[in-house]
Amino acid sequence: MKLFSQPLRSIQVLSALSAVILLFAGCTSKESTASKESTGSVQPKSGPKRILLLNNTDSPFWDAARAGIKKAQEDLKLSGLGLSASMDSNDGTETGQIEKLRQYGTQKDIAAVIISPISSTNPAIADELKKLKAKGVTIGCFDSDLDTKFQQHREFYVGTNNIAGGKVLGTAAKLLKPDGAPYVQFVGVDSQQNAIERMDGFTSAVGPAYTQKDRKLDDADRNRARDNVRDVITKYSDLSLLVGIWSYNAPAIVDVVKEKNAREKFTIVTFDAEAIAIQQMGEGMIDAMVVQNPFAMGYESVRYALAKLQGDQDTLKSMFPNMGQPGGDILDTGLKVVVPPGSPLKAEMFESFGKSVEFLELPAFQSWLKQYDLTSS
Repeated sequence: MKLFSQPLRSIQVLSALSAVILLFAGCTSKESTASKESTGSVQPKSGPKRILLLNNTDSPFWDAARAGIKKAQEDLKLSGLGLSASMDSNDGTETGQIEKLRQYGTQKDIAAVIISPISSTNPAIADELKKLKAKGVTIGCFDSDLDTKFQQHREFYVGTNNIAGGKVLGTAAKLLKPDGAPYVQFVGVDSQQNAIERMDGFTSAVGPAYTQKDRKLDDADRNRARDNVRDVITKYSDLSLLVGIWSYNAPAIVDVVKEKNAREKFTIVTFDAEAIAIQQMGEGMIDAMVVQNPFAMGYESVRYALAKLQGDQDTLKSMFPNMGQPGGDILDTGLKVVVPPGSPLKAEMFESFGKSVEFLELPAFQSWLKQYDLTSS
């Protein structure tokens, strides 16, 4: 037995050492592969990466955008590429958005952040986007853009040309009340770029025969939105034109006008088409709506993010053929002018805005919504 005991122990030691070396080599190989996957193109084995669209405040307006995100996820087969796309909701405050962005900065699975900034000029929001971009996260804006001094922190904007949108709404109001009118505009906050541009566009379109009595802010509080309408109706006895700028302003205006039995006194023009506002137009309570396309905002934002992650230059070029030139980083998702049947407004009255503006009577608009299984836009 002694003759074999020493060689056997040597063989056992050598075998153990070999196993340790192989195990170490295997771990090193796996770590190297993981490192390559984290810095390279999208790999299914690297774990799911997230494309996030961060809105400004929770609202039914975003339901159509969520539908667009879902459709893009299905059409582009994101799950097979190790990707997911979804919308994250802000609480309607600048602090809330800043905190969300800081959280994203600590999470390694974030591939893209596309934001509707609650404030276009808040340097803290811009700074957090800058930090995310420095980490390799694709940054974009949808629905509302950053101020020009911060736009270098995002790659693209997908959404409405809000200045044009304000002018379209102002044109509708001017055609409905050609002799001029005192008016009030209602909106959540006036620091968000889409609010600024829509209100300024409206004012420029109606011209000097129309007197702006006030711009009422509600901080996305629907109760306050209704209170604002009550306040101005009481305060300005000559008021005859009510203008809703954010989606929930339309039902807030209608609720109070109904409450005061004052429909005959007011012309009502609004942005967006929440489900209840569509119903209210059908009841004869809204004279014109300028409707955006949040479905396309969601879909196209996801499409860009995927193309960027994959280095798909053909798709990027088709979406933004003039990238690098002034305005070449903007994808306009278009507008619809929606009116009740029998309206004095007609399609030819908006032809000067070109093909980006479509004119529809309410039943045709409802048919369009049904095509995409939507209840609002």
